[in-house]
Amino acid sequence: MGDAILVVDDHPLFREGLGQVLVQLFPAVELLGADDAPAGLTIAEAMPSLRLVLIDRKLPRMSGLTAIPLFLQLRPEVPVVMISADEQAADVRAALAAGAQGFIPKSAKAAEILHALRLVLNGSRYVPPLLVDAMPPSSSEGAPSAVDEHGLTQRQRQVLVKLCEGLSNKEIGRELGLAENTVKVHISAIFKALGTMSRTQAMRVARERGIS
Repeated sequence: MGDAILVVDDHPLFREGLGQVLVQLFPAVELLGADDAPAGLTIAEAMPSLRLVLIDRKLPRMSGLTAIPLFLQLRPEVPVVMISADEQAADVRAALAAGAQGFIPKSAKAAEILHALRLVLNGSRYVPPLLVDAMPPSSSEGAPSAVDEHGLTQRQRQVLVKLCEGLSNKEIGRELGLAENTVKVHISAIFKALGTMSRTQAMRVARERGIS
């Protein structure tokens, strides 16, 4: 069974349109949809292959803001991104405070959505560029530019340290509380950032640069 992405939104046409964007980034992904948060939570619990949750802010029965902590409690290794027609700084702050790994306006173009999701899956938070300046320092630190001098996010650096300790993907995931597929995504991003093609090369470059 391949990776799955869950879209929680009460507008079927929006879910369908977002799904067409998502297949550009994940051609083989299984797209799942839910009309409200309780239904989404049921799906999340039953899908071990779940890799990402996208949830609307305004939903029937339970708001997206209320649901985000419940998703994270249920599946702490799966990032949750809020999608919303509201585009005020206060909305972004509320989403991040609830535990969202990113905030994507519904007005965003396909390229921006894909860029945001790549960042989130690589361990960064995503905040729309026009709203970054409106965020407090504690929240804006996780914006797209939150990489170190080696081009690594904090989470990628943690994964790299464990990789240099000789741990397998499964062991890294267990120590850092990540799904094995998420570890694979981070390692691919690490290879790209360091200009390497294997674990051995990444370990050598890490040692040369004093990362590990």
